[in-house]
Order: sequence, then C-alpha cells, then structure tokens
Amino acid sequence: MSRLKKMLRNREVALGTWITIGHPDVVEAISTLPIDWLVFDMEHAPLDISTLEILLMGVRNPDIASIVRVPWNDMVTIKRVLDVGATGILVPWVNTRADAENVVRFTRYPPAGMRGVGPRRAVLYGAINFLEYYKRFEAEDLVVAVQIETEDALKNLEDIVSVKGIDVYYVGPMDLTTNLGIPTEYDNPKFVEALHKVLKTCEKFDKVPGIHAFDVDSAKKFIEMGFRFVALMTDISILRSSLAKTIELVRPSTRMA
Repeated sequence: MSRLKKMLRNREVALGTWITIGHPDVVEAISTLPIDWLVFDMEHAPLDISTLEILLMGVRNPDIASIVRVPWNDMVTIKRVLDVGATGILVPWVNTRADAENVVRFTRYPPAGMRGVGPRRAVLYGAINFLEYYKRFEAEDLVVAVQIETEDALKNLEDIVSVKGIDVYYVGPMDLTTNLGIPTEYDNPKFVEALHKVLKTCEKFDKVPGIHAFDVDSAKKFIEMGFRFVALMTDISILRSSLAKTIELVRPSTRMA
C-alpha cells in the first residue's frame, strides 16, 4: 500500500503543495523535501499531458504521491493521466452523487469502472506485469479526491461523500467563497459554516477532509479544525512570497549602506 494511502487510513495529516510551473527542475527540487504529495494542476495551470508526463518523471521520492487535478470530470483525460503514471486524481466541480459516481467509474478498470487498458508509463512500458498492476493499483495506490466548491455541492454533500471509492473531499477556498457570493471572505460565517459541514460529513462517512492553505497560519488553523489533507500554497506562490520576504529583510540594510 502506498505511503499516502496508509496515512489517510491512519487519520494522519498529509501535507503537500501544488505544481503549476511546467519544468521538471521545480518538481525535482520540491520532491527532495519531506512532503507527502504533489498536485499537478491541469485545470488552471498551463500543463498538458505531454508536459505532465515529463514533470512526473521529476519526482525523486517514490513515497510522494503524484496527484493530478484534471481540467474536468472527463473519462478520456482521467484515463490518459493515469496511463502516464499519476497515482492520484483530483476532480473539480463535483456537485452531485452522479458526478462522484462517474469519478469512480472513470478511475477504475472493468468490472468496477470504465478505464481503458493501455497503462504505458504506469507499468514502466511493460517492465511491470499488467496483471500485477491491475490487481494492486486501485486497491493499494490510487488516491481519488474531488473538490467541494459550490453551493450545489454543499446541498448534496451527504450524497457525494457517501460514494464508495473516493478518499478525499477537498475545499478550494477561493472557488467556494466565490461560488457562495463572498469571494475571498475567509472569515465570513457562511464560509466557516461550510467548512464545518464538510468536516462533519467527512467524519460521518469516515472520509478525509482536505483544503488549500495560502500561508502557514491558515494551514495551522485548518489542521486544528480537523482537515487532514492540507496544501501548503503552490510552487509559484512559494517562490514569490519567499523572495518578497527576503527582499523585505534585506532592503533596509542595503539602503543604510
């Protein structure tokens, strides 16, 4: 069983970050750090399937799960992403039980699902026996997450979270606040209530609540609330914030000189 799958089942907090920059140097550098997962963003970042395959090759630590946020709940895209070696899928805009059931079908081989057979890099081009991969991957390695980002998703939350085969229910704060009509108002009672609803529902069905944190303080707050799959910013936001802080610390001394 993969390390991330074990962590989720043991109710541990799993930390990761997002890859949006299309260069393997970024992935390789980040994957030398003690994190648990990476999400490669194909929804909003300019990453296509060819770039994704190269980026996945940059993951140095095999214990770091490679999860891909696909652009849509689409069978073809999900199939291709898994074939190039992703070990997890994050699907946006899941608003109904039917949406969630489709996610499960699209990530599984028959008879449980509809994934076509042609795993390519996922079986190291034939170095791994397909039957071994077929029997192991879905049961022991695959992590499936869906985003809770709309009012409809909140209304249908119990139906969505009760679907078997999904591990993580992930809140994108910008998406959810915007769809609730309160963009970026993270202290708004309406948003806070939504977070508690996600936490409570995940607890009821023994699923993992996940969320995106924009900084250290929000990450700590979300973990204290009970979120167990927590994103620490993105590659590009880490780059900008780190350099901004360095400039802020250095500039006064250079002016004095």
